[in-house]
Amino acid sequence: MREPTITWWPGRIPAGTATDEITGMMDLLPTLVKLAGGTVPADRKLDGGDIWPLLCGENGAKSPHDLFYYYRGLKLEAVRSGPWKLHLAKNELYNLRSDIGESRDVADANADVVKRLRALADAAEDDLGTDGIGPAAVRWDA
Repeated sequence: MREPTITWWPGRIPAGTATDEITGMMDLLPTLVKLAGGTVPADRKLDGGDIWPLLCGENGAKSPHDLFYYYRGLKLEAVRSGPWKLHLAKNELYNLRSDIGESRDVADANADVVKRLRALADAAEDDLGTDGIGPAAVRWDA
């Protein structure tokens, strides 16, 4: 899931702006609502966050996500936190800062990171589920 996003807004988004911060389509709603002068609903949980600081090239801008879940359909495949990405089925851990191609599994040398990411994956069961729809996946009345 390393797809580029290209944005263009003369006078608002500087040419050549780039970031390595993690974002997703889920970030468009909160970002566009903010740019339109609105506020996102406070009566429900939204997974996305405002990425305008990243888009406009603000110095030091960070992703709104400390944690990122990788789903294939309804199955949780991997969890990412910072540079660490844990592939759950194979229990493989990669440091994306030094190995963006995910070619060197470093799980054995980083058991504490594996344990922390595995716990974060387990916590997803109560929210969106990890293999099918979880109890809160449909957030109608949140």
